[in-house]
Amino acid sequence: MFEKFTEKAIETVKSAQIYAIEYNHEKIYPEHLLLALLNDTNSIIVKTLSLYKIKIEELKKDIEKLLNKRAVIKPVEFVVFSDSSKEIFTKTLDIAKILGNSYVKPEHIFLAIWECPKLELKNVLKEKGIEVDKMKEMFYNILSANKPKKVKHPEIIEKRRRNDRNDSIISLIESADSAKIFDRAIAKLSTSQYEILGTEQIMQSILEDNESEASKILAGFGITASSFSDKLKEISSRQAEFGDKQIIFTPNALKTLMTALDIVRESGNASILPEHIILGLLKSKKGIAYNILKEMNVNEYLLEERIMQPLEKQKNETLYILRLAKQEARRIGNCVVGSELILLGIVLESNSIAAEVLRDLGVIVKDARDTIEELIGVCEDYTSNEITFSQRAKLILEDAWNIAKSQNKTKTTADDLLMAICNQPDSVAMKALSKLGVDALEIRQGIKNKLEQIKI
Repeated sequence: MFEKFTEKAIETVKSAQIYAIEYNHEKIYPEHLLLALLNDTNSIIVKTLSLYKIKIEELKKDIEKLLNKRAVIKPVEFVVFSDSSKEIFTKTLDIAKILGNSYVKPEHIFLAIWECPKLELKNVLKEKGIEVDKMKEMFYNILSANKPKKVKHPEIIEKRRRNDRNDSIISLIESADSAKIFDRAIAKLSTSQYEILGTEQIMQSILEDNESEASKILAGFGITASSFSDKLKEISSRQAEFGDKQIIFTPNALKTLMTALDIVRESGNASILPEHIILGLLKSKKGIAYNILKEMNVNEYLLEERIMQPLEKQKNETLYILRLAKQEARRIGNCVVGSELILLGIVLESNSIAAEVLRDLGVIVKDARDTIEELIGVCEDYTSNEITFSQRAKLILEDAWNIAKSQNKTKTTADDLLMAICNQPDSVAMKALSKLGVDALEIRQGIKNKLEQIKI
């Protein structure tokens, strides 16, 4: 229920819970929420009520009188939400949307409270000559005037670079972890009437390895080599695999594999696993293999979650850094993770070689945050759940992945990311470092020195 509530809104709910316990009420009522909202004397709510000539202390006393009429249960250790409070929380999302906000703020809870038809406080205010509808209208007008301005990330306007897809795919096929998958897939292809590798052969190959984690997860959803092959026999046309061109892979197989590569890089792995290919298939939503999964009534979200759980449990610097970067994006109201937030993620992670190098060069969290906010701006609104990477950030992830592979690593590390950032002189991250008095040469030498110390 509260996944779209800001921290302040959640604090309001927690305060209301405390009020309910203090009054020995077994449920949280709208009046408890109102008392909690009136605690912050500097809030827009209190300031707006003051504009309407409402005395806050008197209003609190009126609310307390109404609460004292409620049934008392002693002792109270646990409280639940009343039906009216649940209705209020549901309405807050609609109000937030009207006011141009992605997340629920305390102001939205306040407005939703007055939508409650059985709110006795309305009558109390009416007796004092205060018209609730006019008060609400004024409140909407004030909040509408303060609609958040969306922050446009400077790297979002960059044109997407044409990656050398052939090199990426060759690297994928030759990887020790995935070579067997494609060997089996090609063998499947040679026994068919087709000449171009599609998603169905790749999926068959994954399913044939009964000992792999991916095939075990798929088996739990009723997807086995046998059941998949049975479904495949029912398909008479390969049209779902093709777009405009015919290449070594069908277009949809190529899209699946490129998506899988993005997932690998974002998860900090230097090699691709069958699980990544399945995730790429689920994300691309294209091809015969995906169509078969749909026909078999597979719950895509549950399958994705089951695959991601073991991957996310692995200790991985890059994955942790990118999570921190996404948290920072939400904090400043931006839906884009640029190069600068990857840099900030490295600083926040604090335990890696890269973080040590930056710390030795005088880069600390507060200064990094201030400099980055100055460069890209801050929006007071909370951004939506969907956080994307700028094209420059994607290039950094790709470069870090290549650096890790060239060193035969199984995972990309923070120093790979920082080296990749240094390879992007025009990025926002390098502009931030320049403002902080740090250059790429110092970073490269610092990383080199740290790595040499470890070898010794």
